[in-house]
Amino acid sequence: ATALLACSQPTPAAADEPRGQADSAAEAMSAAYPEAIADFENGELIFADGTRMAVSDGIEGKSEAAILDSPDIDDMFAWPYPSGEPAPATRDPGRARHEPLFRRLYGDCRSGGAAALDLRDVAWMPSLRGGTLPMSTRHGAADALEAVVRELEALPPGMTRFLVPSAGSFNCRPIAGTDRLSAHGLGIALDIATAQSDYWRWAGGEGARWRNRIPYEIVEIFERHGFIWGGRWRHFDTMHFEYRPELLVGRRGDAR
Repeated sequence: ATALLACSQPTPAAADEPRGQADSAAEAMSAAYPEAIADFENGELIFADGTRMAVSDGIEGKSEAAILDSPDIDDMFAWPYPSGEPAPATRDPGRARHEPLFRRLYGDCRSGGAAALDLRDVAWMPSLRGGTLPMSTRHGAADALEAVVRELEALPPGMTRFLVPSAGSFNCRPIAGTDRLSAHGLGIALDIATAQSDYWRWAGGEGARWRNRIPYEIVEIFERHGFIWGGRWRHFDTMHFEYRPELLVGRRGDAR
């Protein structure tokens, strides 16, 4: 295995073009998904087949709700994804997803069901007979989860209650309370043991006080391999991990 994204070098923007947040977002996407995104220029991602997608919709000053409800690609990077020990969150870094982009990268379960996605069953905590979790094989997601499992298996026995039984992975459904497709419907997300997890809706809904019981050792392993954690969100979901290497460009790991 190689270091996370270390071998993926984005195509730089032309020297005479001003660099801004949109350029940084495009660069991160190009680095994270080199098989799909060949280049970027003039505010657009250029896919391997030559088609293009705008990074920004041109709307400035969006509210937090607007960023979550109708994000462009640029908005996905509005709140930097943090590192370090879990701490109360004031934003939702990584919770915004530009759905047309992710359907392009992983497929559309709403129109074709599971058959529209390239899923592979990944053995979840096999020493504990944790069953299997369907995960997308595209862009290294399933390989990354297998690398996570190898490291989780080496944790002390006291950690297992946070991991088994899992609460599943692929599920073609919307995000609760919205009509937006869940990352579970893309085959890039999984939930670990709910009995040891905290979720903002269970804790009283909007404005619920952040809480967490998941050890940092577990979070760190997932993040090292390209997964972000819902415990870093103001709308906390501490059982939730999803493969989002574009938000972790530059961190060390073995996801690719």
